[in-house]
Amino acid sequence: MKSLFENTILIVDDTPDNIDILIEILEDFETQIAISGKDALETAFEDTPDLILLDIMMPEMDGYEVCQKLRANEKTKEVPIIFLTAKTQKDDILKGFEVGGQDYITKPFDARELMERVKTQLELKTQREILKDINITLEQRVAERTKQLDDSNQKLEKANKKLLALDDAKNNFLDIISHEIRTPINGIMGSAYYLTDMIQDPELMEFIGMLKESTERLNKFTQIALDITQIQTHGPEMEKQKLSLNEIVKFIIQNFNTEAENKNLTIVNTLVEPVSILGIKNYITKTIDELIANALKFSYENTVIEVQTKVENDKIKLSVSNSGKKIPAEKIEEITKPFALANDHYDKDVGLGLSLVKSALDLHNASLEIVSDDDKTIFTISFKPI
Repeated sequence: MKSLFENTILIVDDTPDNIDILIEILEDFETQIAISGKDALETAFEDTPDLILLDIMMPEMDGYEVCQKLRANEKTKEVPIIFLTAKTQKDDILKGFEVGGQDYITKPFDARELMERVKTQLELKTQREILKDINITLEQRVAERTKQLDDSNQKLEKANKKLLALDDAKNNFLDIISHEIRTPINGIMGSAYYLTDMIQDPELMEFIGMLKESTERLNKFTQIALDITQIQTHGPEMEKQKLSLNEIVKFIIQNFNTEAENKNLTIVNTLVEPVSILGIKNYITKTIDELIANALKFSYENTVIEVQTKVENDKIKLSVSNSGKKIPAEKIEEITKPFALANDHYDKDVGLGLSLVKSALDLHNASLEIVSDDDKTIFTISFKPI
């Protein structure tokens, strides 16, 4: 950016004495001279000055008209103009501003006043140019950034399409796998139950029992894996309905009574007045089923499993508690992850049950809290009321 005195000033006046005075006052600047409106326009259009001192009273074309023509031209529309005038009437001064002038100086000239006004307009011009350059730079950067964002969005869109295609492929694959696995599993399970009725040898019966247990576990594992996938891929699209939480709990407990009796366990329930939640019945049922099954599996014999519903802090809470081996604190956050284990079990039963619980609860904006000590392990689900 050039210094103040490197600016060029065009002096437009038809009086030679006025021109001489102005040249003397502005001796530190580069100056150009025009003695008529026509001459001023030709000079300004050919070699654009940094500032124009423009006399108003000139023959043929006055300063107002010259100013209007300068403002209409792309090259000179932003050049600051200071009117030189002997007129002091308010209307004359206002007209100067209306046609595009920035300032005015009355004749006879005061050298200090003229110099200060010239410096002010040149400094303002410099600041406008700096601001313009900054704006251009910012616009370029914004354009570059916008292009980068557009490129990123296009890449993200392509990636999303690929992910959606992979999700579809995964779902189709799991559907196929589920069907293909279940068919032979059902065959194996049917054969195992058939052999149970035919074989009397205790040693063979033990092997058949292991076969039945393994195929049942594999069948359950397949179904849970498919449920988790369905929740994660299609969960938001599934329609929820009003459900009676207590009715679901009663139904599930009834199904577990025989298994509990075989292990000398007692299931007791304490249910508050009818409470309703908004949910998908299939997954709510499987969630509660998994928690009670988990309690049955890891309870000590001759103990009690407690199932309770209550309303607390504007939440509907369902808790399942049992007496069994303590879950280490560092493992509590891990056991809802796929294939996680709270403890090393004798059969290395690495499963997906609690992962299904977590996925189903996320779908319902519900939370799961696990507390475990030497006396009890309590699983508590918190639902939002309808």
